[in-house]
Amino acid sequence: MGTRIRINWDVFGTFALIIVGFIIAGFLVSPKAETDDGHPLNVFFWLMAGLFLLSILGILAWTQLSNRRRDRIEATWFDAHAEILEISETGTYINNQPKIRFRFQVNSPVHPPCEVVHKQVIPLTTLAQFQLGKTITVKVNPDDPQDIMIL
Repeated sequence: MGTRIRINWDVFGTFALIIVGFIIAGFLVSPKAETDDGHPLNVFFWLMAGLFLLSILGILAWTQLSNRRRDRIEATWFDAHAEILEISETGTYINNQPKIRFRFQVNSPVHPPCEVVHKQVIPLTTLAQFQLGKTITVKVNPDDPQDIMIL
């Protein structure tokens, strides 16, 4: 839908504390201390700090790329009107939000009218907006009339 991915900085703060804790533990533990399988415990702590750091950096990179893609779509794709011909569930839920299958009649300013089948995750709070026969605004890829995004 029309939302950008936002970062919950409280969660990242918690992860930062865990990373700092692992780094400090790596310095405070005796160099002779070992894990159950005989590896140095301080190295284990530093590796865990590194894994948590890589996870955070990966999530931040994914968020940035997703938001950039959405910005690019909003800037370069065309607005079109789509009449809802059919709505059905796919059975898939992502973060407790249903992925819905739509069949649209899309009237685009750059393509001839066509029928498009589109699947998208729709927040439960906005699901009531989508009724059979209703016309909604969508974004249409200028290169492919079958490629749309619900705003």
